Amino acid sequence: MSEQVADGVTGMGDFALGESVLGELPPRDTTALVRGVRDRLRLAIALGEIPSGSRLNQVQLAKQLGVSRMPIRTATAELVAEGLLEVVPGGGVAVRQFTERDLRDVFEVRGALESRAVRHVAEHQPVWGLATIEKVVETHRSLVPTYGPAQLLAADRDFHMSILDATENSFFRRSIMPVWSTVERAMVQVLHVKEVFTSAWDEHEQIAQAMRAGDPELAEARLRQHLDHAASELAKVMPAEDRVNAAARD
Repeated sequence: MSEQVADGVTGMGDFALGESVLGELPPRDTTALVRGVRDRLRLAIALGEIPSGSRLNQVQLAKQLGVSRMPIRTATAELVAEGLLEVVPGGGVAVRQFTERDLRDVFEVRGALESRAVRHVAEHQPVWGLATIEKVVETHRSLVPTYGPAQLLAADRDFHMSILDATENSFFRRSIMPVWSTVERAMVQVLHVKEVFTSAWDEHEQIAQAMRAGDPELAEARLRQHLDHAASELAKVMPAEDRVNAAARD
């Protein structure tokens, strides 16, 4: 792989960009532009287009996305704060290695936030919120077997975010977004197992039914069971991932 230069640092381990989610962004206001850059980078990391340990090349990314380096700097700083990227010796940032500890930690936080959210929705029965959740389930359920990796991630995100939004408390979504970056990075390990997602949507429907029935205890129990199943499936792939990470560090 040819060397790249990122902020004056040569690029051992830099990644090569081809046809990917990192396509050129349309013109927009500065805030939206930074958000677009951040979301593209987050998805590229989740899908493995920018692998663990790869150092980001700001010049290369700016050219690929059709933007200046300013939104790249701002977006990467936000992803450092989320824990997807880390500052590396000598300057620049790289994709942080993903570990089994990250998996345990992220699902602990998910459980705390999402269980409270489903209880809130079940207790308060927001008409708009419940209707949105039902629409998400109906829209995606039959199509999940046909989805590609990015669509699977987006569909799962739609369901869980619709619950958080139904609480009408914006801090639920704000709080979970840094966590969700790691959630999707973990989920990509099992995207090839379609049965996992078919089963997950059965569980999504059961969670939605419990909220619609106004049963907070059942809604929380089903949500926690759903997260336990997801964590168990992901844990199956983590030992191999840990070995790969360890080899990369040696």
